[in-house]
Amino acid sequence: MKSSAVLSTMWAIGRFDRLVDFFDAGAKLGFARFELNHGINSAMLAGLSLDGTIASVHEPCPADVSMRELKKRNWLISARDEEQRQLGVAAMVRSIDLAHDLGAGLVVVHPGQVDIDPQLEPTVHRLYREGRYGQPEYGEARSRMVAARAAQAEANMRSVRRSLLELAEHAAKKGVRLGLENRYHYPEIPLPDELEELLGLGLEGVGHWHDVGHAKILENQGLGTHEEWLRRFGKQIIGVHLHDVEGLTDHLAAGLGGIDWDLVARYLPAEALRTCEFQFSNSPEEVAAGLRWLGDKGIVTI
Repeated sequence: MKSSAVLSTMWAIGRFDRLVDFFDAGAKLGFARFELNHGINSAMLAGLSLDGTIASVHEPCPADVSMRELKKRNWLISARDEEQRQLGVAAMVRSIDLAHDLGAGLVVVHPGQVDIDPQLEPTVHRLYREGRYGQPEYGEARSRMVAARAAQAEANMRSVRRSLLELAEHAAKKGVRLGLENRYHYPEIPLPDELEELLGLGLEGVGHWHDVGHAKILENQGLGTHEEWLRRFGKQIIGVHLHDVEGLTDHLAAGLGGIDWDLVARYLPAEALRTCEFQFSNSPEEVAAGLRWLGDKGIVTI
């Protein structure tokens, strides 16, 4: 019997030379549907028959310009420069069009970032990994990052609002819904109040894509709680990325870290798409065990 869960192609990158081998391995583990993530380019998709097997697309996909490169160039929907913003919108439009062509009803959206000193967050992460959480130096570094983000956020949010108005209109014409994902990096958009504002725009087909690992990693740093995301936006969740976390390391197979899965199970709407977003370093046995773990928690059906 196939699981209701979806498997992200994140597990493919670095493990399989051909996507067809990934799909075959995923099927043997019990997955009937898959998510195309931002590690997949057009050449990798060429010649594949994907009808009915792709449940969602994680932009930018096709990643003919990688997510890393888009961020480096600031070709993001949050960019204050209009030309850069338009390039970010164009990359997302390609993902929406791909989802439509494949019959996938959902696109996972990264809403961009707040433009602050790029060294602020790495300093916080370094201190965390050195075991200095709770010490004055850590608190001061975290406070500097929080203050810098708060001072700049509205300028980038103006661009995000404008971009989403354009993208939601295009997606609605294509019959595709957009899921705004909470992010790993604190400078990225959205934080909870920002997500509330964006969902409050009332755009057709726009909901929340909840990433359990990202929420837990921010919680681990003292930057909010996982339950706040679930409590405030649980009813608006249209999809979820399921993976486990240890410290600042995410994308572990479920059951290998510190996620409170009972908490997740309490808040997820029945209709939310459930995607296992496991890193390639997880063995097939760990992926299978993670799927069983989620089944035992009542988060997926097997």
